[in-house]
Amino acid sequence: MRSLTCLALSLLLLTTPALGAASEPVTRGDFAVLLWQSAGGVPYDVSTCPFSDVGRNTPYAQAVCWAWDEGVIRGVGEGLFAPDRLLTREECAALLRRNDARLGRDTFFPDAGICNDFQDISPWADDSLYWACSTGRMAWLENRLAPCAPVTQAEAEGYFSAPSRF
Repeated sequence: MRSLTCLALSLLLLTTPALGAASEPVTRGDFAVLLWQSAGGVPYDVSTCPFSDVGRNTPYAQAVCWAWDEGVIRGVGEGLFAPDRLLTREECAALLRRNDARLGRDTFFPDAGICNDFQDISPWADDSLYWACSTGRMAWLENRLAPCAPVTQAEAEGYFSAPSRF
């Protein structure tokens, strides 16, 4: 049921007129590119990509393959990555946490029980979303974690342009 709510919210946001490029939602493929570029964007072999929905000639293929090999991206199941789907805050938090762990940053977070919208968080994302918001890696949205809300282009770019505090 929760995934249907997230899907409905994403579809609503896709049909809402954009307020500008900075406020446009980011796709999973777009975010993979930002992750890859933050690591130097070195050319990467796409022949080992495990996702059937990531074409070798797409602008995000190298990024997705690199992030999968690095353990940052895990896909959505059944050999799919869903690169054109909007990136939710809970997905983003999990990716940021895995990427920070890959970089050797501390991602331990012992106090994950303070939130007023915990019932909306997927079990695989709760610790990461708590971690990201409580450490300041991601901003709270009106005192909520807002797990199904999409990540905007400006937010996504901000995760990689701001100096790291970790």
